[in-house]
Amino acid sequence: MRWDESPRALMNAAVAAGVLSAAFVLASRRDHAGYTIGAALLALLSALFVYRAWEFSTRHQLDEERRGRLRLWLRRVPPPVEVRIVAVPYDEAIHLARELRDIFLEAGWPARGVFKAAREHAGSTGLVLAVNDDAPSVEARYLLLTLREFGLEAETSMKSALPDSGTLELLVGRRPMH
Repeated sequence: MRWDESPRALMNAAVAAGVLSAAFVLASRRDHAGYTIGAALLALLSALFVYRAWEFSTRHQLDEERRGRLRLWLRRVPPPVEVRIVAVPYDEAIHLARELRDIFLEAGWPARGVFKAAREHAGSTGLVLAVNDDAPSVEARYLLLTLREFGLEAETSMKSALPDSGTLELLVGRRPMH
């Protein structure tokens, strides 16, 4: 069993380890006390599988099919002047930011980054698309709709430090806990 398997496979392994642990407990009553140690180790392994399955299922990730579809959607619209990708200092956020940067580049969008988020954004959650003016450009609106289509809810914010209305900045924050 690999740690990067699907959550379903990890949960099946956890159930199997739990059942085997229960069988060892029953066997320890009649035979050797070593079964108790084996049962405890299997119970611990079961808990680790459950934790890993939970961690894996709550992580932001795009499988190859979704990556390909997102690339195709992004190719349908003219790209903005520049897309800056910024991530909070959190492994999951950095991983997703790199993944999105690669997708943007493969779609022909001028993506730059992954930059470290400013200190005031370190606790940010979700995705935030920063635009230069009050009315987001066509590219910004299209990017928001596209990200939402792929299950990545994004909000907009204004950032006057951006050089022009054609420049977008995508902040990738921590995933909010539900």
